[in-house]
Amino acid sequence: MKATCSIRILSMSLNIHTSTRINNWSFNRFYHKVFPLGLASRFIIMLSLVILSSQIITSAVWYSNIYLKEKEGLEVALENIASMAAYTVSYYQKLPKASRHLVLEQNRSMGGTRFFISLNSKSIPISGLPETELKQALTTKITHNLIDFLDEKIDINVDFTRRDQLRAYDAEVPLDDIPRAFARYTIEKAKHDPPVLVMQFRLPTEKQSNVDTHEQWLYLATNLPAPYIDLEIQFLDSRQFNFILLTSISILLCTWFLVRHEIRPINKLAQAAKMMGNKMDAHIIKEEGSGELVAAVHAFNTMNRSIRAYIRDRDLLFGTISHDLKTPIACLKLRIEMLENEAEKEKFKRSLNELEFMVEGALHYIKNTDIKEQLVQVDIEVILKELSQIYNADKPRVFLHGILNAPLLGKPVAFKRMLNNLMENAVKYGNSVDISLSDHNDQVTIQFRDYGKGIPDELREKVFEPYFRVAHEKQEGTGLGLSIVRNIVLSHHGKLILKNHQDGGLIVVLSLPRED
Repeated sequence: MKATCSIRILSMSLNIHTSTRINNWSFNRFYHKVFPLGLASRFIIMLSLVILSSQIITSAVWYSNIYLKEKEGLEVALENIASMAAYTVSYYQKLPKASRHLVLEQNRSMGGTRFFISLNSKSIPISGLPETELKQALTTKITHNLIDFLDEKIDINVDFTRRDQLRAYDAEVPLDDIPRAFARYTIEKAKHDPPVLVMQFRLPTEKQSNVDTHEQWLYLATNLPAPYIDLEIQFLDSRQFNFILLTSISILLCTWFLVRHEIRPINKLAQAAKMMGNKMDAHIIKEEGSGELVAAVHAFNTMNRSIRAYIRDRDLLFGTISHDLKTPIACLKLRIEMLENEAEKEKFKRSLNELEFMVEGALHYIKNTDIKEQLVQVDIEVILKELSQIYNADKPRVFLHGILNAPLLGKPVAFKRMLNNLMENAVKYGNSVDISLSDHNDQVTIQFRDYGKGIPDELREKVFEPYFRVAHEKQEGTGLGLSIVRNIVLSHHGKLILKNHQDGGLIVVLSLPRED
């Protein structure tokens, strides 16, 4: 029972681990497919994030400091306004009710005060500004200041509004509808339309025959003084935002051109490395750029020269071997013909034939794995149809399934030799072969399924070694076919997988990427 539970727990752990790896792989593939960004683009994005983060941090610090200073300055300004308003209220409180309108007219004719003043029989409703934390704090602050300055209990209404929402007198007349004769006593229009502070005070009334007369409210209104043109301090105003935007764009553009200039040697290095992988022949790159790039390009150029020298020496060596070995082998064959013992003659002939076969096989291997040709668009489907006609001359042995949507970039002669070797092996060892084609956005998959004996699991990698033959295979051949195939596949950055079919036979899966 414990063993069964342990096995289940282990199985669940493996499934979770496998699913996690699959999800990570799927996410990475999706990310690189959706965001195929180069070095310059990634650098610009990272720099943009750095600039954005620094601007947000510095703006937040600036905003906190400015906010405190602006709030403190606004509180001081409102305290001064409250002091003047309290003096005005005290003055009107001491006047008899009947004389207050006369004094108000006198004040107007003499130039008035900084306040728009009116005497009303009721508290005028105010269409206040939206309730914010700062507005509430300032309203509470100025109310307390007024109470402290007046030093007595009095009904006070304090609010903030806009000039176009301001109403005056008992009839609640809009400020702009007041006659022009009162224009100089009204609140002046300001450029930025600052908030208007409205203070209403309930004045004491006289008593006649123990009956209160109608109540009277003193109405005071004034603009907030410059530079306090708003109750809320913006995190970034339009000028600051435009300045930050212009600065960031300028930095990013300059950085973009600099990075593009610096990564030009990297692009050349990538192209040369690709040519080296495809044709084993890349030009020498100019050593320029930063110190690290110069060192990398210099190392690549050194490697390129070494590989060129190696290939040149190898071709010269095998050419010399092929030339030098043919002459002594031919001389030995002539000497064998002069032997009188037929049995010995046959033994020597067999040994020389094996030697000649091995030399030709080695030269053939070198020739087929070192194909120097240009990359072109190759129609693999056409090549497979041509080869299948050769093997189907006597009877049907090769069966094609599926189609390819577009040609594939590669070496045509190398592709033909690769596909011919795979088809030849499948027909030779499996009598017939089913070839399935499947085309994807990023790669082409070709599957060869024969009906032979297959390959033992422990020998799947060894069959790619030169001259290796499976024990039960007695057909003629050099044992170099799969070695040649794998070298060609790797030179095209592809994959080659061998696996046995559950019903018998071998499956060869060939995957070739679509490259630009």
